[in-house]
Amino acid sequence: MKLNHDDMVANILAYYDSASEAQKAEGRNWYSVAGGIVATIAKATGTQENRVAYALAALSPRNPWRWNVFDAYSYAAARAEGRIMPKATTFKRNQLNAWQALAQDGQPWVSAAPKVRAFVAAILGDETAVVVDTWAYRVATLRKPSNVVRPNEYGPIAHAYNIAANLRGEAPAHMQAIVWVVAVTEGLASHRTGRHDLAFKAGTPEWLKAALASDSIA
Repeated sequence: MKLNHDDMVANILAYYDSASEAQKAEGRNWYSVAGGIVATIAKATGTQENRVAYALAALSPRNPWRWNVFDAYSYAAARAEGRIMPKATTFKRNQLNAWQALAQDGQPWVSAAPKVRAFVAAILGDETAVVVDTWAYRVATLRKPSNVVRPNEYGPIAHAYNIAANLRGEAPAHMQAIVWVVAVTEGLASHRTGRHDLAFKAGTPEWLKAALASDSIA
C-alpha cells in the first residue's frame, strides 16, 4: 500500500495535538535524558560517548528501557576491561553489532540502518534526527509494519515527521518522541512487556539504578 504524505502528516499531528503538556514535556526531554545516561555510562567505563550511544541503540530492539541501559553498560564495561561479550536481551545480530562498535573509533554507526543512525544522532543532541521505529510507523500510517520499517518507507515517514514538526514549531526529534509517548500511553504499543518496564535487570549497579530511577523516560 502506497504511503500518502498528507495522511501521514495529519495522523502525526492528531497524536501530537492530543498530547497533554506533561506528555509534551516528557517527549522534549526524552533524548536529552538518554544522552545524560549515555554520558554517565561513558564516564564510568572510560568509553567514548558515541560508542556507548551506538551500543544503546543497537541493543534496543524488543528490550525494555532499563534493561537496554544495563545491557549497554555491561557491554561497555566488559569491552573496556577486556572480558568476553556479555548476553543482552535482544537479537544476536544486534548484540554483535554493539560489541564490535565498542571497539571502533570515530562514528561506528555510519554504516548502520537509518533508524540506528537517527537514534544515535538524537541521543547525542541532534534535534533534527527522526527515529522511525515501529511505533513512529504505526502513528504515521495507522497500520502495523510487517516486521521492520522498509528502506523505501523510512525517508517518506521521516519527512512527514519533519513537516509535522515545522507546522507545530517543534524540533523533529521532539515531535517523534512526543507522539511515541502518546502512543505508548494509549496502548498502541500494547505488545511491550509492561511488567518489565520499571524493573531493574539483575546486576544493575546502584549508581545506574539511581540514574535510571530519576529519569523521566523509564
